[in-house]
Amino acid sequence: MMKMVKTVQQFMVGLVCLMAAGMSYAAPVLQPPEEEVKRITSELLDTFNKNKERYQKDPEGFFREVNRLLSPVVAFDQVARYVMGKFAHRSPDQVDKFESAFRDSLIRFYGKALLSLDDTSLIIDSVDKTSPELLKKYQEGQTSRVPVKMKVRTSTNTVEIFYSMVHVDGRWKLRNVSIEGINIAKQFQSQFADAMKKHKKVPYVVEHWAAIMSASTDGNINK
Repeated sequence: MMKMVKTVQQFMVGLVCLMAAGMSYAAPVLQPPEEEVKRITSELLDTFNKNKERYQKDPEGFFREVNRLLSPVVAFDQVARYVMGKFAHRSPDQVDKFESAFRDSLIRFYGKALLSLDDTSLIIDSVDKTSPELLKKYQEGQTSRVPVKMKVRTSTNTVEIFYSMVHVDGRWKLRNVSIEGINIAKQFQSQFADAMKKHKKVPYVVEHWAAIMSASTDGNINK
């Protein structure tokens, strides 16, 4: 009797270990990123459309709202490293400082861009679905990002947006965005490189990044 009990116990322990091993090797099933993209974009556009007149008078209030909505879903650390380019490797002690400064400038860039669309009502026109094949490639490490194509309709035309998404911290996050063919992260990267040519030192560019970008984006948006 004791021998039978011991045999059953050994069998159960082995079964539990086998199940645990199987669970550890099974990759979690990822949901496509377009639903997250659609959700956060809908919230942002809805907030803008409902409060446009108030935000025109109080842009700082709008920037705070954009920050609240976007901060959880943007991979600021990855974008910041990309923007710094080769200088991220040369000055690793400056990366965290730059991420903090870059976060604010990116939020303000989006906020100012929306506020510049004066009498326009913004709604989502369409969002393309991610193919199972592409999602599988991402999970297998064959591609580093998943693109999501979206069209936003204004009162006069349609704007095409490409979001570049990565799955980190248990959720999909924005890694980059291209609007009508303009790659935003590359724009910031060029600005950082130009600032380095002018000022030569990474700590200086990092410390004064807000002022550098404020002058640049103000000029671009108001054209």
